[in-house]
Amino acid sequence: MKKILLSSVLVLSLFGFDKTLPQKETIEVLKSTPLYNQLKSIKNAKYKAVKKDGFYIIVVDAPRGKALLYVTADKKYTILGKVIDKNGKVLIPNFPKNSEIIKNGVMFTFGHGKKEIYLVTDPECPFCRMMEKQKRDILNKNYKVHVILMPLPFHKNAKAMSYYVLAGKTDQERAKRMKEVLEGGNEWKNFHPTKEQIKKFNEELKNSKKAALELGAEGTPSVYDNNFSPIPWPSLGEKK
Repeated sequence: MKKILLSSVLVLSLFGFDKTLPQKETIEVLKSTPLYNQLKSIKNAKYKAVKKDGFYIIVVDAPRGKALLYVTADKKYTILGKVIDKNGKVLIPNFPKNSEIIKNGVMFTFGHGKKEIYLVTDPECPFCRMMEKQKRDILNKNYKVHVILMPLPFHKNAKAMSYYVLAGKTDQERAKRMKEVLEGGNEWKNFHPTKEQIKKFNEELKNSKKAALELGAEGTPSVYDNNFSPIPWPSLGEKK
């Protein structure tokens, strides 16, 4: 089950908001799957489901991550992973997001553009550094970027780097520190936060983690528009 919950679901296109099924009906669908006994043993797991295009689509939200299940309308087959239609779109519902949780997880904002986007990022992530190199000027000019820090546990320095960023007292200072870290600077190594600072920073990072989970981010960098729908970051700044 661990492998299922940690599997990556790449969502490059979304369908409109779908009506969530009642919880009782969702559980009945889950009972028809061979995974039900494993699922019910997971404490504090939550489920959301819709019925769309001949499938029940169920999001399993557990403490260790999220998983996506597809169950055929006749309940004979359960599919793990992605279902893609003939046009290449991933079949997945876009559940409404809690804007309060997301906005409470924003660590700082930078940029002078009119379009608002949300960026889930890790200061030690190599792909975040690639994005910084390729898109920094575009982000500054075209967007107002709300940054949500998500230091990943397998990046051993990510949390220390995040503490260094969060020690900035203003959005401008935090943005400057983040840029410095992403460009390979080592000033973060000389920063030694106090116990009080660590407690404060951990509370902020707890909020940012909640925001990232609410958005459905499963990796970094992850970018979302002002409606909290995902945007492939390489397309940022491209003319439509």
